[in-house]
Amino acid sequence: MKAYRKSLLEALHALEAAGIPEGQIVAVSVFTTQSTTSLLERIRDQIKATDAAPADFQLGTGGRRTTFPLDQIASLRWDQQLRSDSPTLSPVNVPLSWLRNIPGAVASVAFGRFVSSNFETPDAIIPPVPTRTGEPAVQRFEDVFFNLYLPSGEKPAGGWSVAIFGHGSGSSKQGGPLGGASMAMAAALAEQGIASIAINAVGHGFGPRGMLTVTTAGGERVTFPAGGRGTDLNGDGVIGNIEGMRTIGANAIVDTRDGFRQTAADLMQLVRVIEAGMDADGDGTFDLDPRCIYYIGQSFGGNYGSDFLAVEPNVRAGVLLVTGGSLPDVSRLTPAARPRIGALLAARVPSLQNSIGITELEGVTTGGARFNQNIPQRNDVALTVRLSNGSEDRIVSPVTNTVAGAMAIQEVLDRMEWVQQSGNCVAYAPHLRKAPLAGVPAKSVLYQFDKGDQTSPNSAESAFLRAGDLADRATFYRNDLAYAEDPSIPKDPHTFPTRIDSTSALMRTIAQGSQEQIATFLASDGVVIIRPEPARFFEVPIVGPLPDALDFIR
Repeated sequence: MKAYRKSLLEALHALEAAGIPEGQIVAVSVFTTQSTTSLLERIRDQIKATDAAPADFQLGTGGRRTTFPLDQIASLRWDQQLRSDSPTLSPVNVPLSWLRNIPGAVASVAFGRFVSSNFETPDAIIPPVPTRTGEPAVQRFEDVFFNLYLPSGEKPAGGWSVAIFGHGSGSSKQGGPLGGASMAMAAALAEQGIASIAINAVGHGFGPRGMLTVTTAGGERVTFPAGGRGTDLNGDGVIGNIEGMRTIGANAIVDTRDGFRQTAADLMQLVRVIEAGMDADGDGTFDLDPRCIYYIGQSFGGNYGSDFLAVEPNVRAGVLLVTGGSLPDVSRLTPAARPRIGALLAARVPSLQNSIGITELEGVTTGGARFNQNIPQRNDVALTVRLSNGSEDRIVSPVTNTVAGAMAIQEVLDRMEWVQQSGNCVAYAPHLRKAPLAGVPAKSVLYQFDKGDQTSPNSAESAFLRAGDLADRATFYRNDLAYAEDPSIPKDPHTFPTRIDSTSALMRTIAQGSQEQIATFLASDGVVIIRPEPARFFEVPIVGPLPDALDFIR
């Protein structure tokens, strides 16, 4: 605060020196700026300047090649490392039914690894460097593991087109509790001649001692590393399903910023490895066409994927699914994520937790440490909340604040937004098409989102679309209409593009329609956008203004 006051005085003196008397100044504010894309562009330039070693597909014992025809895989087991203080692994069977959703579309599955430059320190921070002269320092080199799904049929002369898949928060290259599995979309892509490949984002896939075991139809068991990238960052012996992506302690305000940027760097390294040539089956020919690389990112995968797409010149088109806005904004409006913000506020000294906090957002209960930031939505849209004293409040602009502690909370949220800006997908959105970075072609983008998303709130998704001027590329799934027809469909539609495993036949059909639109778009090199079936549930593009209401189904 003292430094801020000093800066204000210096600003006033500078204005006076410029001939503007203090009596003519109505308001003055000082702020600092930062470059959003500079560090990631410099990391890209380092990666592009270095030859990539070929991908390694011989992960099994004794160099056993880990490429398998899908019809020869009887089962796939994932032994997860959930703890850093125990050698015991937790087995999970990975459902291969995802890959067989379209019979005969996927020919083979390959597991491989490549070496990537890691720019993060052990506390999940990428050290800042001067914008004009600094060079990001490689902290270590890391093996990054991937799953590759190859189509059936005759391979094109230059290899298969390939879509890199970015999974969601808490998921992995195999799958996870929030869906977003590359496996769930592999068959739809393969049917249109597109291979797909996925890595674990930073902090995902649990610990590095995890293993995968393929049991073949002949009874052979091939065991190899699963490539988990989770770390026990807080030292409690547990490796959470996102631990290592988010900063903690004194660095908590940084959150996922550098995890996103490091994952984007890994994806750029993957592009280099594809360009160097990938020979999954060892027949001496390359399986992927480096001229036809695409990207699909779901949820978190859309967040770090937007950073990647904006900076990487050699990806031709991208699909972003249920991609939210800035994480502070998403978290405060998401019932499941809001408690994490509350815990950060409660941990501050003195605590910033309000005495009367919000317990419900638009009728959906929030848990954990409760608070009330008293921030209205855009465009006079009302936000209805229930408070811990049992009363209901309707927050609508303009607001004259009467909530004790709300202004201090808003200031912290603003600081979080500023600190995280260089990893914020909204900050990169303009560079996808509207204002491409130097040397990076404008990208053809398809954006799918859903009404009433309780994980990526509609207002945050709209902020992304506005920033990138991408409303004309937005397909809007009307979950409210689908739920009215079939109440077994989830009230939170966040994972709708990958719900091919749903018990609801209607939900499976909706997911298949979403995937068909994605596969058709990429197969056309980002030109053709079809209207998915069942057409009555999809607006292509979105009809009317971008949504700013939460529209949760209660």
